[in-house]
Amino acid sequence: MNKTILIRTLKTAFAALASIIVANTLSLDFSAAAGIIAILNVFDTRKATTDGGLRRTLSAILALAIGGICFEIFGYKTWVFGLYLLIFVPISFMLNIELGLGPSSVIVTHLMSFGDVNKFIILNEMALVFIGTGFAMITNFYAPNKQKKLHNLVKSIDNQFSFLLNLFGESLVANIDVSLHENKIKKLDEDLDKAIEIAVIENENMIENSNVMLYDLHLRERELNYLKDIYNDLKSIPPEYDEGHYLSKILIDTASNLTEKDSIMDVKARLIYFKEHIEMMELPKNHRDFIIRATVFQVFRTIDRFIDINNYIVNKPM
Repeated sequence: MNKTILIRTLKTAFAALASIIVANTLSLDFSAAAGIIAILNVFDTRKATTDGGLRRTLSAILALAIGGICFEIFGYKTWVFGLYLLIFVPISFMLNIELGLGPSSVIVTHLMSFGDVNKFIILNEMALVFIGTGFAMITNFYAPNKQKKLHNLVKSIDNQFSFLLNLFGESLVANIDVSLHENKIKKLDEDLDKAIEIAVIENENMIENSNVMLYDLHLRERELNYLKDIYNDLKSIPPEYDEGHYLSKILIDTASNLTEKDSIMDVKARLIYFKEHIEMMELPKNHRDFIIRATVFQVFRTIDRFIDINNYIVNKPM
């Protein structure tokens, strides 16, 4: 069984069982309802559980108020429950608490069973809600930490960036067909999606610094988009093109210094120097060379943006 599913199962079972035991100990009527509420309130993350619990609690309070008023005015009849739903359902969607429609309505049916509304019955029902929601929140204080897995995945992603940048640089001075390595770009894309998915869960579990990691991964998404642009532009630059040698050195240097603090800005300085050097060169004599020169400049601009993002990632203040 998947570890995440196993942990969710154990937390749900504990929350439901503990809720019912406590409700029974307090001699509450319909004590099993506390267990059902707990089951419905155990979500995948701490944030989702807290948010869901608060919405369902508000929903229960509103449902008891509307249901109690309807039953007191029109009597404890089945059709009045339908009237309650006609009022409660649209209000729930308006207040964005439709998550609690089911359990709140079950609690309202208890009013029909009691055939009365008084402070003891209201306290009974709210106690069921607080017990079930409370144990759901308590169980979700434990959340498996995937920081080690995430850091390893990020390290792998950075290594893949380095490999591809180095490959792109080599292709400008050697007879290397970068299109043969397109699957590596796809693999990088998939790993980045996987890392973001884990980081989102870590962030919702309120793991320390997980929001910083998530932001950095979104920055790497932008880097990947720039990498894809470079890949597409390189197809137009033949390996024998002289100015491509300058670009090759920049790409290879970027690959070598990708995760090195401060060093990446030395690469940016060299990039600016090479770019200015090419700008001072004599204009191309024919249309083909002009198109190639323009493409080289475009790659320079793209790698410049790439370096700026990378510099922020590796040199940001902690």
